[in-house]
Amino acid sequence: MRSMTLCGLLLLLTLAGCGGGGGGDDAAASDAMVDAARSIIDPGSHVWTTSDGIEIPYHIGGDPNAEMTLVFIHCWMCDRKFWDAQLPVAGERYRTVTMDLPGHGEAPDTREAWTVAQYGEDVAGLAQYLGLEDLILVGHSMGGSVSLKAAALLPGRVHGIVAVDTLHEADFVFAGEQVEQILTAFDADFVGTCENMVGMMVPEGNAEVLEQVRASGCNGDRAEIGMALMRDFGTIDFPAWFREAGAPIRAINAAGAQPPTNIEGNRRYADYNAVLMQGVGHYLHMTQPETFNPLMMTWIDELAGGGAEGEAEGEGSDS
Repeated sequence: MRSMTLCGLLLLLTLAGCGGGGGGDDAAASDAMVDAARSIIDPGSHVWTTSDGIEIPYHIGGDPNAEMTLVFIHCWMCDRKFWDAQLPVAGERYRTVTMDLPGHGEAPDTREAWTVAQYGEDVAGLAQYLGLEDLILVGHSMGGSVSLKAAALLPGRVHGIVAVDTLHEADFVFAGEQVEQILTAFDADFVGTCENMVGMMVPEGNAEVLEQVRASGCNGDRAEIGMALMRDFGTIDFPAWFREAGAPIRAINAAGAQPPTNIEGNRRYADYNAVLMQGVGHYLHMTQPETFNPLMMTWIDELAGGGAEGEAEGEGSDS
């Protein structure tokens, strides 16, 4: 499948159909509509408005003529800049899209309720607005769950999901007591609890990454959003979401993550495979991009049809 043609994009925008000649004002109007349709997928920074009126900043880069588009979805309390080390290599062969989810980065925080499922609708809505037919979703942490929901809403368009230290075990249950203990700690001291948590997730020697993560997620300005999302995360039916996504999942996870990556268990619900990285912490794409990026591109090329399944070095074992 190729990316949506200009005709399809025009139809999506309810502007005009393709074909049929015309002259004078009709031709000028047609040219204007073509320019308007093309502008939303031009490289650069743009803004798209969600169904509930939130203006989401998004950026398009990479190969503008690529058939496949990679949509990068950031983690909890993060932003689109967390993918800066991946975009140059990914953009050599693919179009890339990054976005700030509502309540994150530069996106407004005026939504009434905060759920992972709604973020899936946001990602799917942007893809539909852009007329993207051939997609691979790359999601870190919470972004992996968002990718599952978005894929379910884009049947036939998503060729696969690259999960980054996420989607470890579909059967893992986030017990209510555990969730409440975490929420209690965050409620008492959001900034301190967040900074301590992040400190345990970033290996020593990565001061810049640590500062970036803390500055993005631990300043307390959007503590209510962060806590609402944590509470919602504990309600997700992951076996159902794995099934409903209807897309292959290829994970790149930290070897010491909890819960551990359960390849065989996850295969009960989806076409799933994983490669593990040692000593990288939760933000592995930021702490070791020189190791992470080749693994990511191997999975992407496979999902895009450019590589044989099972070629990722270290697949299913520690890398």
